[in-house]
Amino acid sequence: MMDKRIARVIIRFRYLGLILPLLLCGIGLCLAWNIKIESRHIEFIPTKHHFINVQKQLNQLFGGLNRVNIAIVAKQGDILCPDILERVQGIAEDIQLLDEVNPRRVYSIFAHSVKDIEIQPDGFSVHRLIREIPKTPKEIAILKEKIRHNPLVYGPLVSKDFKATLIQADFYEDVPSAKIYQQIKEIVHKHASAQMEVYLSGYPILEGFIDAHLSFIFYVFAFALGIILFLLFLAFRKKRGFLLPLLAGTISVIISLAGINLLHYRLNPFTILIPFLIFILAISHSIQFMERYFEESHVQTDKQKVALNVLSSLLSPIRASLFTDFLGFASLIFIPIPAIHSIAILGSLGVLSIWLSVVIFLPACFAIFPLPRFNKDKNNNLRFTLLLLRQFTKLWQNKRGIYVVLVLFVLLFAVSLYGMKHIVVGEIEPGTSILYRDAPYNVAKRKINTYFGGSTPYYVLVEAKRPEGLLKAKAMQEIDTLETYLRTHLKEAGYSLSVADYIKLMNLAIQHKFCVPKKDQTIGEYIFLYESNAFPGEFDAIITPDHRYANIRLDLKDCKGTTIAKVIELTATWLKKFHHFKGMRFDYAGGPIGVLGATNDIIKNGLLENMLILSVLIFIRICLALRSLSGGLFLFVPLTFSIVLTFGSFGLFHIPFTIATLPVAAMGTGLGIDYSIYLASRIKEERQKGYALPMAINKAVFTCGQAVFFTGSILTIGVWSWMFSNLKLQAKLGGTLGGLLLFNMLAALIVLPVFVLLVKPSFLKEKK
Repeated sequence: MMDKRIARVIIRFRYLGLILPLLLCGIGLCLAWNIKIESRHIEFIPTKHHFINVQKQLNQLFGGLNRVNIAIVAKQGDILCPDILERVQGIAEDIQLLDEVNPRRVYSIFAHSVKDIEIQPDGFSVHRLIREIPKTPKEIAILKEKIRHNPLVYGPLVSKDFKATLIQADFYEDVPSAKIYQQIKEIVHKHASAQMEVYLSGYPILEGFIDAHLSFIFYVFAFALGIILFLLFLAFRKKRGFLLPLLAGTISVIISLAGINLLHYRLNPFTILIPFLIFILAISHSIQFMERYFEESHVQTDKQKVALNVLSSLLSPIRASLFTDFLGFASLIFIPIPAIHSIAILGSLGVLSIWLSVVIFLPACFAIFPLPRFNKDKNNNLRFTLLLLRQFTKLWQNKRGIYVVLVLFVLLFAVSLYGMKHIVVGEIEPGTSILYRDAPYNVAKRKINTYFGGSTPYYVLVEAKRPEGLLKAKAMQEIDTLETYLRTHLKEAGYSLSVADYIKLMNLAIQHKFCVPKKDQTIGEYIFLYESNAFPGEFDAIITPDHRYANIRLDLKDCKGTTIAKVIELTATWLKKFHHFKGMRFDYAGGPIGVLGATNDIIKNGLLENMLILSVLIFIRICLALRSLSGGLFLFVPLTFSIVLTFGSFGLFHIPFTIATLPVAAMGTGLGIDYSIYLASRIKEERQKGYALPMAINKAVFTCGQAVFFTGSILTIGVWSWMFSNLKLQAKLGGTLGGLLLFNMLAALIVLPVFVLLVKPSFLKEKK
């Protein structure tokens, strides 16, 4: 009765229901016109985690850690030739002059902080490794020897075969990746040479590359839209059959985009898929209304009564469906990552806007526009799906078919459970799973790892209890011991750097021993000598001027979830077993590795909890929609199947749970139950008309089921179009989510009727 009253109010104010969505769409178009599409590394950093607190402290003490790696490789010979060295120097100096870069964190063989120590008759001198570019073979040979005898340069900044050199630059956290990417590309292009190759890596390069190649996905969207509109026209053979769903989807997308722009959120390469998902989601719900509209138009001549019947019959299931869709997106708000928050808000606004564009706008159109005309001898309403649906109905008309369905269901469920055991949190590839293996970024990562053994930094913060507290032999020895322990016990570790390395280098020049001295006085003298021969602030990147804070940096060859877990576990193990000096403490984990470690922890600890809460809320809403506890329990079967299938597919198809793939779990759960809600509601409606259970199922399948099949097909085709993206992540997400939607649609049309016939749930009893 409540649904009937709500439907009457909407139909009564039909002109307002027609004008208001169009007016809001026009306003929204103005508000969403200048929405930004860009990546900012800071948006992918969790807001609540101990590792993030460590990272913030590192930022305050030593500056931003938004790193770019530039490897220059000689095509012939080595990099120690005047022309290549001049270009390397030019690249390093141009980067140093950028306003967005942290000048204390630009490392290269030309950096002021890269020193050479010369022993002289009256003492020794400390100066820059390269003061002038060598011109003659003799000068080049001398430089080569200097590099070979400098452990901080030979290997870390110049490859062992002298074929490559590395420039590392850290940018401030709030600088857009697209800007960094463009600036680096311009500098590299300015100093390009036929004698060398340049390889770029680092998160700003990755995100900038994605931003630069993002436009291709819009061509994919346009292609998918053309197919969807063609299918809509083929199904309904009426202009309004594809124009009204198209208009409803457009209204929803524009309103949701305007909403996030007003809230000062922006789109990025991961959230850009959400507007398209909202669009096809609005179209899929519109199909249910259009199918029922054409069905009612065959038997009614009063357009307002047709609109009233359509709305009152679909109001309860669409409320439940939109609520589950809303929960799927809204549940992501509890993940403390800004980029995920933007997905949650954009998706939630999109689902809420569907209420306006589908539930209010479409019935208003039905009540105002003239009824469609039909050929008396021909029914054009989704006729091409009838043949396939007839094959489905044969499955539950005999016991053999029922057993086949049950066996397939159990097998698929078991395979999905097996897949859940192989779920991985964090990256699973040495480069990035966002791009294909032969993408320039992944090629660059492999090249840099080949020549230098690591390019993704991990930081440990060192803090003494008081100023000058680190000028102790025991403190310096523990810094060196931890650094050495991590480098030797982790095969993925490459270059490492700490203040202890500079002390050891000085000791090597003076005492001919590459180790930390045992006397506090010697440590103080070495630090004084370094700082007195350096530019102001030159060593502020590794130790603060008051000698109370320092950091240990370890470059890793990859950022796989297993590698991150290993380095964090090794750090904890060393602190537990070997940290004895009470005058200082170590805190971890910082750098990009620490940020990814925090993200993986949040995903691992919060994912299951969020899914359980989401499932309970969906279950309660289904009970309310069907006005039956048994109905909620009954539909909990396809809901559970949807969740297991969602998680199992991640394990089966080797798709890691990362910040980029996390939303699929929520979306797969929220969207997957829609079909079952619509079909169960229609079966219940037919039972209340007095039809026997088998007949009620058949009538539901051949009416609502047609729309379910077509809706599932539209959603699947739309999402599968992402597989043509030039970004591997979008392609994998499209394939996985599209497959989930297809399986859920087939489960609603095949498995649900079989379960209804076997269980005969009480909420589907005939109304007396």
